[in-house]
Amino acid sequence: MLNVDRRGIVNPEEAGRHYRLTRVPPSADLAHLVERHWMVEWDLDEPYTAQIVTHPSVNIAFQDPPTIHGVFTGRFDRELTGSGRVIATKFRPGGFHAFHPVPAHTLTNQVILADTVFSRPRPRTFAEIEDVLRAHGWTDDPRIDEIVALHSAMLDDPAITRVEHLCAHAGYSKRTLQRLFREYVGVTPKWVLDRIRLHEAAERMADGEADWASLALDLGFFDQAHFIKAFKAVVGRSPAAYSAASTVGKVG
Repeated sequence: MLNVDRRGIVNPEEAGRHYRLTRVPPSADLAHLVERHWMVEWDLDEPYTAQIVTHPSVNIAFQDPPTIHGVFTGRFDRELTGSGRVIATKFRPGGFHAFHPVPAHTLTNQVILADTVFSRPRPRTFAEIEDVLRAHGWTDDPRIDEIVALHSAMLDDPAITRVEHLCAHAGYSKRTLQRLFREYVGVTPKWVLDRIRLHEAAERMADGEADWASLALDLGFFDQAHFIKAFKAVVGRSPAAYSAASTVGKVG
């Protein structure tokens, strides 16, 4: 759990004591559409609620029954009980559109049965997931590559903190960019930027950073008050409370 990117996992130290997360990269022929495959396994004496501050990605989870999860704009909670295992695939932003070319916003905050898109998907391994995807096939769409590149720019360039910065980078008007993200990703460019900033804030707080004013400024928030309000609205607790919970039981 501690050897993987923790962004999006609420209180990753605590989560790692309740379930085991495995992530593997996709095969080369799928890597332009699939970010990774992942598996969660647990064996619990008492129930535990896993909490995820979601990414701008569609996931397909192979459980009973297999389900497709559109982008969730809030925090995603799931109660884990007893013992269990889920294998899944996380698509790149816009990547699922190649397999299911419907407006992505129609899937936002929705869970649908995987059988409605794929033919009887019951894989038990990551290799079998890829067989399901290949058997279904996908549409080559240069717009998806463009969105993946824009998302990478948002992750990699700390100067892109506002939609106007992304518009200048992409060479698009704000309206054009919004239409593109609505169709392929399901959320607005502003939502994606805000979510990236909150992921980064949570990651740095889990590592011990506690200067909210400097953190807010560094991540492009208007001020500390706006940062605290945005963080609490999504994560469900204040930065101070989250930081305190993140240090409980930490070694070192």
